[in-house]
Amino acid sequence: MIKLFKKLSAVICAGAIACSMLAFNTFAETKRCLVNDDAISSSDASEIEDILDKASDKQGIEFMALYINDSSMPDSQVAAIARTYVNKLSDGAVMINNAGSRYTYVAFSGKAKEKITDKETSKIVDNYVNKKFKDRDNVGAAEAFTKGVKRYMSFLNISPLVIAIGLGCFLIFFLITYFSVRAKYKFHEKPNTGAYLEGGDLNYEVMEDVFVSEHTSRTSISSGSGGSGGSSHSGGGGGHY
Repeated sequence: MIKLFKKLSAVICAGAIACSMLAFNTFAETKRCLVNDDAISSSDASEIEDILDKASDKQGIEFMALYINDSSMPDSQVAAIARTYVNKLSDGAVMINNAGSRYTYVAFSGKAKEKITDKETSKIVDNYVNKKFKDRDNVGAAEAFTKGVKRYMSFLNISPLVIAIGLGCFLIFFLITYFSVRAKYKFHEKPNTGAYLEGGDLNYEVMEDVFVSEHTSRTSISSGSGGSGGSSHSGGGGGHY
């Protein structure tokens, strides 16, 4: 009886997700922006489609954005829909927003999943996407999503402003150090090596290397099979606004 109940629950859950996915047909002509129940306007959907299309070409990642407006849908189901879509993409980034529950979830696959950590996923949701959704800026949220992914997919994972400030500080420090050392060790006259020779003769005697101390460095080698794990990459995360 318990097994039968679990099977029925699984079927019902899968059916609910399938029905939700089938409902994303309001703007069937688009392939990256899918909208359910008129969650956003057609003009916004068209603009978002263009933003995601350009970002996909530039970043080499398939971007998608899904918009729903269902206050009765649980967050777990919203996340499941996003994961279902992103799993169809070899290198994908999917954002889904449920305006009814004010919940956003993003999911990644392929190289995006490998590079973007769970902590960075939370930053994309909280610091980029949901800030725009709070202002009901659907187009801005889509653009912020692509920018957030680009930021954390970059090689150094550092914002351009921080890089510029760092290079400027390094240049100033280098110039100050260079001129300080140059002024301190400036020679006023050329040294005369002949002053150290008696009668202009140089005689070589027996030379010995005498070691008065011994230093030995030792480095321990771990016997473990590997180090502790770094940041996790579950490939998705969400949050409310």
